[in-house]
Amino acid sequence: MRLLLDLIKYSAKGFSVCKTYQILELKKQNIEDEVIEFGTIYYNESLIKYIKNKPKKIFFSNLLKLKLKNYFCINLEKKNKVKKKFNNILAFNILEHIHNDSRAIDELKKLLKKRGKLYISTPFLYRYHQAPKDYKRYTLEYFEKILKDKNFRIKKKVSLGTGPFLASYSLLFDYLKKIPFISYPIITLCFLLDYFLMLFHKNKSNILYPICIIIVAEK
Repeated sequence: MRLLLDLIKYSAKGFSVCKTYQILELKKQNIEDEVIEFGTIYYNESLIKYIKNKPKKIFFSNLLKLKLKNYFCINLEKKNKVKKKFNNILAFNILEHIHNDSRAIDELKKLLKKRGKLYISTPFLYRYHQAPKDYKRYTLEYFEKILKDKNFRIKKKVSLGTGPFLASYSLLFDYLKKIPFISYPIITLCFLLDYFLMLFHKNKSNILYPICIIIVAEK
């Protein structure tokens, strides 16, 4: 029931189910060394602030050429000449917007120190969203294979969701969040119906209906 309360709590803040799951997973991570996050510029927009132990040094990356402290302009689809290496890289909701994801992972690997960790999360059962393009949806098996092919060691992999009802709620979230007095009972009902289905299903529903996935790999 704690998960349900968290889903309602973050839904009230306007966070999607996908982002809520990602926040809850980051709260479990003990990342104390420096970390660079892709896809954002400012700390108040960052997912880093949800990490259990706040990292010692925080860096940001984006495609914009800005003169900001601890900011790097890195295009993951091109060869970069950034010399600095990082202990941890956070790449949440990024790779689905990059066409050449194999090159992107190569560039991410170049930025990692030896035994550095790469944290990847992408949506699966989620609406089309441009930033500026939306190319793909990934499975855990895809990331596991491509990361192993690039000599990463998989440290953690997880599919996040409860089943088809919460996944359906997630797809309708943009509309339901505008009417919270209806949204909260619906998310509660979807959550309970998924757990009811689990009683009669041999396979775990979160694997069959993942809202998002997270994989952690070590260089």
